[in-house]
This record gives sequence, C-alpha cells and structure tokens, in this order.
Amino acid sequence: MTGDDLPRRARQVLGVLAARHDRVQSKDALADAVWGVDLPGNATAALEHYVSVLRRALQPGVPTARSFIVTRAGGYVFATDRARLDLAELRAAAKVAERRPGQLDVRERIVELAPELPFVEDEYADWAAPARAEVKAVLVAALLDLAEPAAAVDPARALRLAREATELEPFTERGYRLAMVAGAALGRADEVVRWFDLCRRALADDLGIAPSADTTSLRDRLLAELNTAAARPVESAPNGDRRRGGDRRKADRRAAAATSDAGESSTAEPVERRLAVVREAGREPGTEAGREHSREAGGEISRQAAGGAEDAAGFVGRRGELAALRDGPGVVHVVGPAGAGKSALLGRLRDEAPERVGLGRGPGPGGALRLGWLRTALHQLGRPADRTLDAAMHERRTLHPAELDAIAAELGGCVVAVDDAEHLDADSVSELRWLRERGVRVVVSYRYPSAIADRPLHALDADLVLRLDPLGERDLPVEVLQASGGIPALVAAAGGAAGGAAGGAAGGATAGAAGGATGAAAGGGTGGGTGRATGEAAGWDPAIAEAVAMHLARQRTRWMPPAAWEILRLTAALGTLRVEQLAAAGGLDLDEVLAAVDRLVHAHLLVEGPGGSVRHRSDLIRSAVAAQISAAHGHHLRDRLATA
Repeated sequence: MTGDDLPRRARQVLGVLAARHDRVQSKDALADAVWGVDLPGNATAALEHYVSVLRRALQPGVPTARSFIVTRAGGYVFATDRARLDLAELRAAAKVAERRPGQLDVRERIVELAPELPFVEDEYADWAAPARAEVKAVLVAALLDLAEPAAAVDPARALRLAREATELEPFTERGYRLAMVAGAALGRADEVVRWFDLCRRALADDLGIAPSADTTSLRDRLLAELNTAAARPVESAPNGDRRRGGDRRKADRRAAAATSDAGESSTAEPVERRLAVVREAGREPGTEAGREHSREAGGEISRQAAGGAEDAAGFVGRRGELAALRDGPGVVHVVGPAGAGKSALLGRLRDEAPERVGLGRGPGPGGALRLGWLRTALHQLGRPADRTLDAAMHERRTLHPAELDAIAAELGGCVVAVDDAEHLDADSVSELRWLRERGVRVVVSYRYPSAIADRPLHALDADLVLRLDPLGERDLPVEVLQASGGIPALVAAAGGAAGGAAGGAAGGATAGAAGGATGAAAGGGTGGGTGRATGEAAGWDPAIAEAVAMHLARQRTRWMPPAAWEILRLTAALGTLRVEQLAAAGGLDLDEVLAAVDRLVHAHLLVEGPGGSVRHRSDLIRSAVAAQISAAHGHHLRDRLATA
C-alpha cells in the first residue's frame, strides 16, 4: 500500500504524528493541526476514525496494543521503536554529526535518508514547514561536509554535491565556494566563473547584497592559478568533459597541453562590457560568407569563399538597431518571434563590417557539433583556430583558459555573433562569457526571453535587449505594409501580391521581366525587415504567398493555447471584433479570450483598435486563415454573432 491509497485526512494525521514523533499529540492539538479553522462538528470522533484507518491499513492484523500509533495520555504518539521512521533516524544522525565533525559516514547516511524534503503534499502547513526547514538545514550541511574533502580526490562528485546543496539553499556562499574549488580542480575556469556568477545573482536578486570578500578573493585566486597552470607547456590541464547521463568524470583523465594557433596566449586588459550575436534558424545570410557551414570531420572544414557585401537596396529599416549592434554595449540580445528578421539583421551587420563581425549559428534543437558557431565566426574574420578547436572536439572538452585567451587576443575589438543561440550548451555560453571578459563583443538572438529561462544562455547577462517590432510606414509602401503587417518574413510575399513597383521598392528588388520582382522566398532571410531581390521571384503566386503566411502564423502560435488560433479564425472570418464578441462567437470564456488576445498582440498577429476591438495585422495572414474556413462555417459564425 502507498500513501495515495489512504484518505487525504488520514495522510495528514500520519504526517503530523511523524513530524512530531518525539512528543505526545493531544487530540485537540492533532485536530487543530489537521483541520485548522475548518474543524468538523465532531473532530474527536473523526480523528479517532482516521487513526483506526491508519492502524488497519499500515499494520493489518496487528492488535491495537502493539500498533506504532500509541494511545497515551488522551492523545497519540508515533512509536519509533515499533515502526521505522526516516525522519527519526535523520534527527539521530544529525546529533551524531554535530558531535563528530569529521565522521563522513554519518553524513553519507543523512544524504541517504533524505532523497527529498519530507511532507511535499503539505509543505506550507504549520506542522510540516518546521520539519522541512530542519531537514533542509541538516541535509545542506551534510552535502557540504562531504563536498569539502571530495574536492581534492573526486572533484566531479564534489561539484555535484555542492550543486545539490545550493539548489536546496541558494544563499549559502560556502556551497558556491566549494563548487568553484571543485571546478578549478577539474581544470574548468569556466566553472569557477559560472559558480561565482550564480552566487552573485542569487544574493543580489533576493537579498540585495554582493558576495563576501572571501568568495571574491577565492575566485580571483583560482582563476590566477588556472591561468598559470595552463600557460605551462609541460603540464596538462584536467579534461573538461562534463558529466553525461549521470556518469562521473574520471578523475585521472587529462587533456593535452593547451595550445593555440596564434602562439603565446595573452590576456587582454579589461574593457567595458560587450556582446555576442545569435542568428535565427532557417536564415542564410545574403553574402557567400554568410552561407558558410562549418563541417567538423577529420579536422577538415569546407566553406565557400567570402563574397562582397550585399547592395544596400536589399535591406530597409532597422538603422537604429544596426547602430546599437555596431557601436552599442558589450552584450546584446536580439529577440523577436519567428519571421521578425533577426537573422537578416545579424546578416546585415556582418555585411556592413565583414572585417569586424563573425557570424556563427547555434546548434538548434537537434544539436550539432558544439564549436561549429565559433569555427565559422573565426574563419569569417580571417583568424581560424582549427587545431585548437579540433583538439577540444576530439577530447570532448571545453576550451582551456589559455586557448580562449589566445583566441580573444586575435579578436580584439571584434564582434562574435551567434544566430539561433537558444540551444547553446553551458560550455558554449561559458566560452562566450570568457571571450566577453577579454574584450570581444557578443551578440545573440533567439525568440523570447522566456525561451531561455531554463537554458544555459540565461547566464549570459545582457547589457541591452533589442526586441524587433514590425516595420512601419517609414520603411514600406502602404500597400506592402497593409499586406504584410510590417512582418519582415512576409514583406517579399506582400510585395509580390501588391505587384509592380511597390513590391520592388519593399523588397529592395530590381524589377524583373514580369515587373515587381520581390525579395527572396519565405524561409530565406528577409532584410532588416525585407526580402532580398531575385529575378526568379517576380510575381508571387497568391497561393504560395498565403502558404508562407499560414506557416508563419502557425509558427508564432504553436506555443499559445488553442483559443489563440480560434481567435485568429474568428477575426479572419468576421473582421474587426471586440473581445466580448469574440467570446460570444467562439463560445469562449472572456478571461480566456483576453489572455489569448494579449499573446496574439504581443506576437504581432493582431492589432488593437478602439473600444477593445482587435483585427489582423497582416492581410496576407487574414486571407490565408480565412481560406481555411468554409462558406457554411462562416455563415454560421455571422449568425451566431448577430444573435449574441
């Protein structure tokens, strides 16, 4: 039998008795703990009933006189000599640990007894909260007491123990310090930096304080020691492999001495914070250099020759954003939904300053060879480091500090941009942070801040976040703006639909034989907000334009609740509607409609009008969605709206 087989109140009675096993609980005190202000009319009888249920269910056939729930002095007590109780054993072990500071087996037993904090079902109850806090304090102390000696002999385990302790108690600096020491023992300067930053953010965000001088000086000392060790050509640094699938790192695994294609490593003087660039999935920059793909096989890389910058007519808008990326702060995050032109913006940045900007691409959700983004950026900048990257890939490790310092020394004043950076792993983010600390500017792009909340990229603090809004009337002709809604991925299709010179002006295109040739097809990159001109794209087929629009709408709504798509359908079929009309026509709850409308407006699919009304931003998307609604269904919706 499991606890789930017991009635809810019976589980609570058992929990109170377990939490307070060291003293008798009167029936009044027990009832008050279980029911609080919601005491039933005959609480004593109800309590006696649940005690009887517990005795029969947990010790079937055992007489009441021998039950572990002992009746005593008009109340009950959990007799730990009649039934084993992990909490009682943990409390006893904690007392032993307090008396014997160096006895590690006692601490191992504490960790074994507390795989998780107790009383999860009632964690905020008055009777459960003190016991949970007690167990947490004992468990954190045990984890850290075990991590401290392990740092010298098994640093991978020490790092895991410190991580568990800081997850339980994020404000204990001792845990972060031990994690830094363990990371240094593994030869991982990036881990030292990462754990110090985690400590700094935890203390600053919740307590408004900075790490202590001891923690800061420890970080500086460990980094200095690692830099010194990495600079010695005779010595080897510990391999940087991470634990995978729960396996521990072999403590005796060593990497080859840190080398660099650039020769002796050097550390750049501290500079103001800068930034790294990320490109959007599915977008190929317009230049030949932008079409480079890094292929890591046998240490070889195949890439196309770099070409000249694209003609300025192929890109409109985004001048302020380009200026911020080119001359702005150290780390910039570029965000926006699918089709917002993130990749095109980064591609244009690369086109305008090919000698200063290297543009790589993140691995995407399917994963990729880890250092492909850096290899591509370095080749574009004419500063390849293939031997260093090949060695790290072969040994499946992160780049050593000396290797990163050598790369950074070659990149002084440059920008490393990573497109579609959302899925970068922790090692790549640490390497970006290290390059940034050495003066390399960094720019990354991804969909939304929420998309990286639980990903390693969240640790790359932004000096500036650029959210790409749709293009406006200053950027596009009115016909193209109305058709596309200013959504960059639709501008080429909208230009073709509008035809003639309007399409050519919108996409920055040169007129094709059919007139009104527009930018590249959807899925290819759109310029700062527009398509690139191609003669083959003249005169978009309306069916293709609608397919592009439908795909974009699906991409932007796939993370939204079903009501969002229904609202797109309703506004496509019925035109401009107020939120209460949407609720009536769709049979939806008003709060549900409001929540979905907020998301659709934020995703630039709907625009708001007077009186709480909303309509489609893009005529192309409206037409594509409306085409999915039969005439009979549309007639039914209009009738429902008229009678609402």
